[in-house]
Order: sequence, then C-alpha cells, then structure tokens
Amino acid sequence: MMINYVNTTINGLTLRGTAYVPDNITAPVPTVLLFHGFGAVRTEYFCSFVQISRLLAKSGIAAIAFDFSAHGESDGTFMDFTFSNEIFEGTQLVSFVKTLDFVDENRVALLGMSLGSVAASMVAGQLGSQIAGLCMWSPAAVFQDEILEHKTLQGKSIASVSEQGYFDFNSMKLGAAFFEDLKTVAIYDTAVNYQGPVKIIHGGSDMIAPVAYAQKYVTTYRQSADLTVVANADHSWGDVQTRETLFNATLAFFDKLYK
Repeated sequence: MMINYVNTTINGLTLRGTAYVPDNITAPVPTVLLFHGFGAVRTEYFCSFVQISRLLAKSGIAAIAFDFSAHGESDGTFMDFTFSNEIFEGTQLVSFVKTLDFVDENRVALLGMSLGSVAASMVAGQLGSQIAGLCMWSPAAVFQDEILEHKTLQGKSIASVSEQGYFDFNSMKLGAAFFEDLKTVAIYDTAVNYQGPVKIIHGGSDMIAPVAYAQKYVTTYRQSADLTVVANADHSWGDVQTRETLFNATLAFFDKLYK
C-alpha cells in the first residue's frame, strides 16, 4: 500500500487529505471517499479511518480521507463552519478525487462517520448515480432535532451563542452561522434522492446518536438500504470486538459493491 498526501482548494480554502492506494496497480481502481465527523479529523476516532483505509487498500480499493474546512489540517476557522458548506465541500471533493489518476471515476463510493454520514447521505442525494455506494457509520442526524427542538448540542445548552457569540464545542468556538444554517437543511428530503446501495452500521449502545435515526434512514431509502445494529457498540466503536464487527461489515459491503 502507498500513502499519498493530496490537497485541493474549495472557496479559497485548502483542504488536505490522505490517499491510501493499493500496491502494484496497473489501472484505475474503485475508490472510497471518507467523511469524518463533527469537530473530528480525517483519521477519526482512535484512527478508525486509517485502519479501515488500510484494509480497503489491501482488498484492492483505494481510500481517500480529507479534513473538511475548519477541521484538522485544512484551512478555515470553526467560527465560520456551517453544515451546508460541508455538503458543498463534499460534492466538490467527489469531483476532485475523480480526477486522480489511480481512481476509477465510475466507481467512487462514500463512507461517513457520525455527522460525516449525514453529510455523505446528502452528497449522495445531490449527486445520485455519480456515487457507486454509500456506507454510513453511526449516522448522527439527531443533531438537527437536538439543536432546533431542544436548544442543546450533545446535551449542552446553546444559549451561549446569543450570550457570547459562540458555542464552546470541546474548546473550539462554533459561531452562530452554524445554528442559523440548520434551519434550512433538509437531511432526509435530500438523502432520499439517492437510489444506490446503502449500508448503515450503528451501535446499539450509542449515547450520542440514537438508533432511531439510523432506522429513519432505512425508511427513507426503502429497499436499497441494509441496517446492522451492533448491540454493545458505542458511538466511537471503542472496543476491539465491536470495531472488528464494524470493519467486517464495511469490507463485506464494499467487496460486494466492487466485485
């Protein structure tokens, strides 16, 4: 496996990423583009994206993970971050990776984690048949209901936004634009436009994103989606057994997709 560092510029901001490319390839290969979660980075929880990318490369599938703007090594500030902009960046990243010489442009799929899953579902909904398949880990569509209906984010009041101009998200200042933007985001109405194969993998002990939101995706996608609920798994897939289950289900989906 080869590791390459890639970058592209979107709206004047440089987004930085890592590509995991199978060894000894003689032609473009099927590829998975990975979307990390909210406030996270392209390696994800305990390097889960690094681990799954290496496994994909071993199976002959390239994997590419970027830091969205305002995250990780990419340009931008968290104060200016909005979810709608992340969706736009996601669509542009799909276009960019299809230009890479090792990527089979007709076989590019998406894999998202947490809020990255929600972003991936909306990007797939916008791009349709340009996306070969969609795999969602722990989709966290709950964040919109939590913010708009309960005025909280991960259990913490968002009143500070009007009081001091930002929300303290794990020491990062999240600006008012993020919360205002969510009023116009149509998650499921956008996601439903994707008609390709969908695999959803969710932890039964997820305390951040209830399983009900994964089940709502199944209802949205109807017969094109398959849901696996892993009873003892938390949001981060933070133990050996559940993470192995997650990886095995993910690899099985992509191996079948690209066989």
